[in-house]
Amino acid sequence: MKTEMKDRIRSRRVQLDITQQALAKRLGVSRVSVTKWESGTTKPDGENLHQLATALQTSPEWILYGKGEERHDDTKVIPFLKAPTAVPIISAVQAGMWTDTYACSRLNDVISWTQTTANVSDEVFGLVVRGESMTNPHGLPSIPEGSIVIVEPHYGQLEDLYGKIVVAILDGSAEATVKKLVWDSPFSYLMPLNPAFKPLPIDGNCRIVGKVVQITQNI
Repeated sequence: MKTEMKDRIRSRRVQLDITQQALAKRLGVSRVSVTKWESGTTKPDGENLHQLATALQTSPEWILYGKGEERHDDTKVIPFLKAPTAVPIISAVQAGMWTDTYACSRLNDVISWTQTTANVSDEVFGLVVRGESMTNPHGLPSIPEGSIVIVEPHYGQLEDLYGKIVVAILDGSAEATVKKLVWDSPFSYLMPLNPAFKPLPIDGNCRIVGKVVQITQNI
């Protein structure tokens, strides 16, 4: 019996026990888009089609035409290749409240979406870097303005963050900032990578929002 594309998408998603919302988040699209694919109102195409095939562990040809195997042959899967995770990009103001409001956040609160292959939690978010304080004129690491940092809010112990790039909020500020957390006994600093900017001493006046696990840049 020949099936339609919309039926193949839905049946495969249900077979893999993936909700529409979870599939949408993985692909970086809205849940409404997935609903429209499964109702036949619209069809996935381009990059969405290829990402959908990966998420459903099948091929674009099977989704489009029902041809070929429904499942990938596991022997052909490249070891250790992790499927990308969709990451919402939010504003510096939203970053300070993200983990508190994430569960009830709305899609229209998100500026845009990106992806990461890093190991991250469901609360991961992206932040666009503003200003030149993290542009290192002497080489790497460097985070120029316009770069996107992938931020993991579940970072473990504070002591594990020293020497790492973090996102933090200083008392009296509503916006998060990206800096390197440095311990120079007995003091701690939020250190810019650009020496033209001064270190920010912290002493109970700072809240760490998360740890930067990846940096992406447009060339």
